[in-house]
Amino acid sequence: MHMWSWNTQPNSHAQRKFIELIFDRTGKYANWDPPSEIQVGSYGRIDKATGNLSVEGNIYSDKFKHFLIDAGIDPESDEHHAKDCPDESEFTTWSKNVKRVDMNVESHAGVPGIAAASIKGTWQVKKGTTGAVLLMNNPRMKHITPDALGKLASIKFLQTMHLVTKVFYCPAFSLYLSDTSGEKITMALLASAPVVAPVGTLEAKASMRWWSDTQTGLARHGCKTEHCFTPLYELLHVRHPRNRRSSPSPERTGEQLWVPPPVPIYIHDDSSDSEKE
Repeated sequence: MHMWSWNTQPNSHAQRKFIELIFDRTGKYANWDPPSEIQVGSYGRIDKATGNLSVEGNIYSDKFKHFLIDAGIDPESDEHHAKDCPDESEFTTWSKNVKRVDMNVESHAGVPGIAAASIKGTWQVKKGTTGAVLLMNNPRMKHITPDALGKLASIKFLQTMHLVTKVFYCPAFSLYLSDTSGEKITMALLASAPVVAPVGTLEAKASMRWWSDTQTGLARHGCKTEHCFTPLYELLHVRHPRNRRSSPSPERTGEQLWVPPPVPIYIHDDSSDSEKE
């Protein structure tokens, strides 16, 4: 009998499972393909099979300008443009069936530089369950302001869509999705030799690389010197009004007019293809 794995389950969407697990923990959507940029202001619908956002447009496009004007936003102003937040040192999260355990650096003494790694840790996945880990180095969040979201909520067209309101950019990311074997994994972001500085620049930037000892499951890593990866984003839709007969609630404004849509339920039917006429 073969051990269950993502490779033996071609109809199991690994990216959807990863998205579900990270959403359950953070309320935000993971991007299974971080090199493919998720842009703030993109709108669309969620693909039920994959959990990905199927982008249908962007609020910063020319064809959206008339919607902005109707909502009281001057398209030529920057009031609705995304704002940058200060960089953070790191962002780490993992699903509820994963536990971070003490890392034994000595047992990995053969890995050069692991003791000084900027991000490092060991995680234990509960046997019989699937676990997810997401790591970002030096993330920078770009977001739409609450005031702009308040005005955008009045656009009827957007009320049928999901809107990307925040995106995390980073120069290095690591994604891990386990199988059900209960693996214990260690991951670390190691510094390597500095990149030679081009003529005219002030200093060289140290390059980084990911190391992990995972033997099963799926892992994806990326390292650059620029903030070019988008592993995580916030997806919201306009909150539907509650029953008017219910007790009154305080007036909502700005970001309170929006809520995160849950990852939609998807049931795969193996016989559906053969039954189609």
